[in-house]
Amino acid sequence: MHKNVWNDFGDIGGNALDFVMRYRNTDVKGGLEFLDQLFGDRFLALPHLIKTAAASKTANEEGLFLDRVLPFGTNAKSLVNYITQERRISPEIAAKYLKEVHFTNRENGKKYFAAGFENLAGGYEIRNPFFKSSIGAKDISQITSDKAIGELYVFEGFIDFLSKLTLEPAGVLSADVLVLNSVSYIDKAIKLIHEMEYRRIVGFFDNDKAGEDASKKLESELGSKFFDRSSDYKGFKDLNEFLKSTA
Repeated sequence: MHKNVWNDFGDIGGNALDFVMRYRNTDVKGGLEFLDQLFGDRFLALPHLIKTAAASKTANEEGLFLDRVLPFGTNAKSLVNYITQERRISPEIAAKYLKEVHFTNRENGKKYFAAGFENLAGGYEIRNPFFKSSIGAKDISQITSDKAIGELYVFEGFIDFLSKLTLEPAGVLSADVLVLNSVSYIDKAIKLIHEMEYRRIVGFFDNDKAGEDASKKLESELGSKFFDRSSDYKGFKDLNEFLKSTA
């Protein structure tokens, strides 16, 4: 399978960005700029917003200007490939819950696009293969279901939520959903949950310290109403990693 990775069996391997950085003896920013020049609008990174390797996965949303929001897959077919082939999300589920978000980097004037997931404040959590951030106001996302039976599912990010839907035989959940979009919103989520009348709250957090801390906090606040389901994908970082292993 073509995975866009490389390996020098006498040295180290990595992804396309790692290779460019080593081959051209440059840093993350230089490598992304080279790939941007090489592939043009087929390359989905935001090179001029990325200053260091640690910052390569995030960016200040104030540097982004929203141009337009389209149905998912309208123009950017590479996003469909990323979400459905690399992330293994069902195409039907992706089309239902995601948007194709086009935006401009205020710093350099260049235009880019990413998969977008709307939050309660009307902003979007955005993601492409090299970049994740938010545009507009950042907030929690909430999805209600007419099939809910007194349950609420809580996810860290929208990829985990879409992964759970993809894993369900019918592609639907018998629960309402909160997507935190950041574990830093756990206190806000707890406040919202206390205002709701659910008999059961189920957490699907990452199998890492941040995810464990979020689960412990919900358990402390909600007691026996909270159920931690991270053991369902024990041995994997998150639900999406588990989903990809089943494909």
